[in-house]
Amino acid sequence: MRKKKVAVLLPWLKMGGTNKIALNFIKELSEYCDVTLILSEKSGELLHELPSGIHLIIDQMADFKELFLEDVKKLRLVSIIKDFVYYAKIQLGKDSIDNYRYIVNRSGQICDTKFDCAISYHGQSPERLLNLLYRIKSKKRVVWIHGEMDFSKDKCRRLRKYYQKIDHFFFVSNPTQASFAKVIPFDETKATVYYNPIDKQDILAKSQDKCEMKFSDEYINLLTVGRVSSEKGQDMIPAITRKLIDLGHKVRWYIVGDGDMRSEVEKRIREQQVEKNVFLLGVKTNPYCYMRQCDVYVQPSYTEGYSTTICEAGILGKAIVGTKPSGGIRDQIIDGVDGYIVDATVDGLTEGILHLLKNKELKYQFETEIQKKNFEGKREIHKFLAFLNDYKIDS
Repeated sequence: MRKKKVAVLLPWLKMGGTNKIALNFIKELSEYCDVTLILSEKSGELLHELPSGIHLIIDQMADFKELFLEDVKKLRLVSIIKDFVYYAKIQLGKDSIDNYRYIVNRSGQICDTKFDCAISYHGQSPERLLNLLYRIKSKKRVVWIHGEMDFSKDKCRRLRKYYQKIDHFFFVSNPTQASFAKVIPFDETKATVYYNPIDKQDILAKSQDKCEMKFSDEYINLLTVGRVSSEKGQDMIPAITRKLIDLGHKVRWYIVGDGDMRSEVEKRIREQQVEKNVFLLGVKTNPYCYMRQCDVYVQPSYTEGYSTTICEAGILGKAIVGTKPSGGIRDQIIDGVDGYIVDATVDGLTEGILHLLKNKELKYQFETEIQKKNFEGKREIHKFLAFLNDYKIDS
């Protein structure tokens, strides 16, 4: 029996929760389907983790300058006029999703293969969405939604007509689906909540690897792992650390990851005079040996669809503090039972961490109870296979 052909679109394989989860999904899917991974760039720390047997296509879209020069060279007058319209909109700040579609349409098909299904795994990306719709031959088209749509109302309105062409939506949590539906109305009979697949044995094994840095037992060691960006909340860490120190606690806070907010976090570290207490460690291909050493794992996100790092910290039996606005965390933690869910503010996070530091019995309860959770997403793959094969999808 012929294996069905499935294409998965990603921008790259840089270190990050979504890309790690994508690789786990691809690994599972490859047991049932003929899988092609389509990357916009052949880059990222996770490239070496691509499972064997996966077809890889690097799709570098046509550059506007190259298209324009080719049009001029061949005197394509109509195309030249359209080129000027496209460029003018960019200059006027009107580079909307509809304007970008012009470049997509000019770029041609990604490959000649006709797939049974094509997936935009970064389903919130307008670029990936348009490439999925117009540059891939596929019987079914799917998007995977991992978080909130943090676009303007106008951009969300423009995106609606494109999402209406999608055959099915997979959401990483119930709050993520509800949040999406508020800004992009769609047929919710085409939606499935699909919890991220996590390789528990891999995490446990890697947590035992030798770490570049050993945390000191003289301090309370806090840890946050993830892209250093505006939505992840690392900008609050220096102020929280300052408060904890002023209240008499010897703490060190380690941040694993990198991103466009790094310089801002470094600035706040200096302002709060916590250079000896807050450490930006950069990207680590194995964050689990750091997780194993920490006393409390903190996810200070302002928004979070479904936190991969909370799953990983939970598998390693860590006491966890997450935040209320991060909707997906409510699908991962029962507040006060196996973790804390607090306000995404300096005061809220400080209070939650303090309560754990003062209550060792509760901390032990969190560490014990969180390990009872099934974070592996076992059998979730059958939800996708049911859709692919036109079976009823079990919730």
